[in-house]
Order: sequence, then structure tokens, then C-alpha cells
Amino acid sequence: MFNLFLAVSPEIFIINATFILLIHGVVFSTSKKDDYPPLVSNVGWLGLLSVLITLLLLAAGAPLLTIAHFFRNHFFRRDNSTYFCQILPLLSMAGTISMCFDSSEQERFDASESIVSIPLPTRSTLFMIPAHDSIAMYLAIEPQSLCFYVIAASKRKSEFSTEAGSKYLILGAFPSGILLFG
Repeated sequence: MFNLFLAVSPEIFIINATFILLIHGVVFSTSKKDDYPPLVSNVGWLGLLSVLITLLLLAAGAPLLTIAHFFRNHFFRRDNSTYFCQILPLLSMAGTISMCFDSSEQERFDASESIVSIPLPTRSTLFMIPAHDSIAMYLAIEPQSLCFYVIAASKRKSEFSTEAGSKYLILGAFPSGILLFG
């Protein structure tokens, strides 16, 4: 049982770290005591720390390639190429978060939600890489698309951003429903 937990611990950790980043951003950005601080750099550094810890958990779980049954019906499969392919999205997540530091300063866009919305699609990608079943693939892709709807509508004061997010949601819901219900 411990081997099972250690093998899926990178995905579980990235989910928990994202929730902690979101709670941290909400609590401190609305704090009157702290004079409503800008949190992009603070949340960004915590996001990079979560990427580092996730990479360490992935490296710790790599020797556990002998786990035969993750879940019933072989939902996920792990091998050396799976671990290598999971490192690439984590490194790209670290690069994206580091690019957010500069772009938030240039555009004077102070929303820590933009950085919190980066680990969520990465988490879906980490679940999608070892997926061995079409249901597992669908369950990994759908939360990823929901994150992209939010990213498309992230600029709250722009009508175009709101319109793009709602169109993306509607146009994404129809294929998803057709794929799910046949």
C-alpha cells in the first residue's frame, strides 16, 4: 500500500500544493492588515518550490517500477519512459512560472490566480501520461480543459476575455458531451 502511495505521490502533491497556493493567495491578497500586498512573486516562488518538491517525489518513486496493479483494470501504467515524460511538463511548468514574473511586471497585472492556474493543467498532464485506459485519458483531459477555460477568461475587466472564455466553454462542452455520451 505504501508503494502505491509513493508511486502516485507527485500527482497528489501537486494537487495539494495548488490548493495551498490558492488559499495563500486569497487570504493574503485580501488581508487589510498586510495592506493588500501584491502576491505574484510570492506565489510564484512557492509554485517553483512545489515544482522542485514534485520532481523530488517523482525521482523517489522512479525505482518502484515493479508495481503491477495500480488500480483495478490497469488504469495507469508506469515505466522508465513514463517517469521521463512526466519530468518534461514539470520543467515546462517551472519555466512558465518563471516567465510570469517578468510579464506581470511589464503588464502591471497583479493577480496571483494566473500563477495558480498553471499547476492545474500540469497536474492533468501528469495523470494523462501514464493513462492506459480511454476513461482515464478522458478524466485527465477534462479538468485540463476546464483550467484552460479559466485562463482564457482571466482578465476580468476585458469584455473580449470574458467572451473568449464563454465561447471556449460552450465550444468545448459539445465535443466533450459527444465523446462522453456517444
